[in-house]
Amino acid sequence: MSHVISKACTKCGACITECPTGSIVEGKNQYFIDADTCADHAACLNVCPVEAITVRPVPAFLAAKERLDKTRDEEEEEEE
Repeated sequence: MSHVISKACTKCGACITECPTGSIVEGKNQYFIDADTCADHAACLNVCPVEAITVRPVPAFLAAKERLDKTRDEEEEEEE
């Protein structure tokens, strides 16, 4: 799960200085969060003055797949 910045973003820059992974990048009219590098530290959530940053929900099928993968990994570890 990562975070997403809405169109309410004013490009104040507060989130950029707080992001420990450098996942926030500048777009033409607003900032964006690179979902591939966002580590869900949530530091950006607390500093946005217009509350433009929210948690991007994980689609149900992906959440189910992650749970299944985790279960399989645990079962394989027990077998070893």
